[in-house]
Order: sequence, then C-alpha cells, then structure tokens
Amino acid sequence: MTSKHRVNLLDLASAAVACTVTTSRVIRERNEDKNTRLKQDGSFVTDADFAAQGVIVQALHTVSDQIRIVGEESAAEMAQHAPSSDVELFQADLLPRTRAELRMRYGGETPEHWPLSRNAATSAVAVISNLDTNAASDEHDWVVDASRVSVIVDPLDGTKSYAQGDYDCVSILIGIVVDNEPIFGVVGKPFGYTGLDPILDSSCVTVYGGSLVKGVYVAGGEALIPKPIQVDRGLDALPRAVISGSRSQGVVHDFCVHLGTQGLLHPEPMHVNGAGEKSLRVIFQRNNEALWFFPKAGTSRWDVAASDALLRALGGKLTDKYGREMDYSMSREASENVDGVVCCIDKTLHSECIRLFQEGDWMERK
Repeated sequence: MTSKHRVNLLDLASAAVACTVTTSRVIRERNEDKNTRLKQDGSFVTDADFAAQGVIVQALHTVSDQIRIVGEESAAEMAQHAPSSDVELFQADLLPRTRAELRMRYGGETPEHWPLSRNAATSAVAVISNLDTNAASDEHDWVVDASRVSVIVDPLDGTKSYAQGDYDCVSILIGIVVDNEPIFGVVGKPFGYTGLDPILDSSCVTVYGGSLVKGVYVAGGEALIPKPIQVDRGLDALPRAVISGSRSQGVVHDFCVHLGTQGLLHPEPMHVNGAGEKSLRVIFQRNNEALWFFPKAGTSRWDVAASDALLRALGGKLTDKYGREMDYSMSREASENVDGVVCCIDKTLHSECIRLFQEGDWMERK
C-alpha cells in the first residue's frame, strides 16, 4: 500500500482520466440551466464550472488528499455545488478500467481491445479483475512524495463558448506536475470529438499521455504519432497557426502572417476558440495545424499544463514568448500567463517563432 504521504502517479493519472467521464456528465446535465455570469476579472463562469471542478477534486482525492491542486475555480465557490452522484460508478468501473489501461500502456502491451474502448467486451472485465492493484510499491519510480506533486485543473475550458451553445470548443483540462515538470496531461471533450470514439458508452472523448506513460493516446484507442512539418511541398502543405477569432486583428494575427512571408507557415491563421481545443488542433494536425501563438496575457497555467505534458511526449514545446518554460509552482492567484503562450508541435518551428518575434519590434506592438 502507498503511504499517506506518498502518491502513486499511475493511480493519480488513472483518476484524472476516469473522472473526465463523470465530469462530462455534470457539464451536460447543467447544459439547459447554466446560470451564466461574469467573474470579477470579466470572464464567464457557470454553475457547471464549479460542479465540474468539485467532481475532479473528489476523484483525485480518492488517490491522495495530500497533493496540491490548483484549479481555476475557488474552493469556496466549488463547495456550494453538490459533488457528482456518479462516485460509485467511478470507483467500481471507470477507475479500475483506467488503471488497467494505463498499466498496459506503461508496460507496452497491445491488447485487441483496450479496457476503455467502446468495443471492450467482458474480456476487459477479466483484465481488470486480474490486475494487481497493489503491484506498485515504493520501489517503483512512479511512487513519489505527495509534496512533490501538483495537479493543475481547468474543469471547463471554453466557458464562453459553452454559455453560447458552441460545444465543440469545450474541454476538461488536467495536468499532473512533479517537481515543476508536467509528466501527464488529460484533455477531455464532454460533447465528443469528430473521428474519435468515446470512452465506453459515454459521450466523452479523452486524450491523455506524457512522459509517465511514454506517449500520447486516445482513451480506449491508439497512440498518436505527430506528422513531420512540411515546408517544401507547396502552400497547402505548410503548417498553420491557430488563433482565437477575437484576434483576427493585431499583433497575434500580424505576426502569424509575417511567419507566412518567411515561408514557415501558411499565411492565413485558423480561428479556433478554447485553449484545450487549440492544443488538440496542434497535437492532431488534421489540417496541418502546428502552432498556437499568443504572446500576451489572457491565459493561465490551468489552460496549458495538460497540453504541456502532451506536447513534451510528442516532441513539441510549450513556453512563454521568451522561450521560458512555465512555472507551475505559482499560487492560484498568480497563475496568469502574463508573458503569453507559444505552443508548437515542432521544436525547430517553435525556436524560429521565438527568434523572429524577439528580433523585430513585435514586443512593443498591441
């Protein structure tokens, strides 16, 4: 058994993946009565934000109540919303299945059906029942002191889109950080994701991974393999930037167009809302998306921690506009990314982006 002040990282990662299903249900259940309002900083919030974070915290605490959790929503507000009634389902089925799947990933196994697959048959239950949940002991490198662990949570990324009924941009973001290094990330899509199967019979599609499990995977599905950047096969093959629709003018748009004049990017950036959705676009590269460039304040650590872990496992890079890695040790109140975000699937393109941004007068532009 893991001691109270030690935490099994594979179990913590399993809880983070499994709870995306129960969190998704909470988000969808509150879809008709969102109670949308503005926070003091002018951003949108709904009852679903607080309830969703409550579900995530509850799930993580089934593994350890000693870890540091930094969530977008305050503990005081979160406490006013009832936790999920799906805790029994989470503990009885979802968490054991996820534990089995992550141990298989860690061990390099390739079963016919993963335990979280919608096609998982009763044989998956046999896998779960045979799983030695006590196999991880202090001698394993995934069991660490709880004081070294932080979990960075955005329970409902894309709240403004959610409030307006645009559900494609909505994500659940959970990043696990050890000694300030993101080692596991989860991006859940409560309303599904085109072309990907959901977990079991739910509506939730989840992407997870990081150095902890040596790759990035669709829950219940296959590993993600990044495509190499192509800059010599014509305009349509060039990598593309993703920016918010609200940034169709100004330094964000203009610099991405400038990268196009250098032959590094397609000259027309794509407009995408939601930090999690932008990150998934860069990770999947379905339309050659390769760069999320936002060199300004306006995002926070909970917007990027999960994606940072995923990108590292895929050979990409996420930093601020100076090329510095994010500091995840900051308090909730000091978690804003005041120096922006540069998120790229390719380290060379990332470096060129940072270099060109610093060489011009872009730093001074609005």
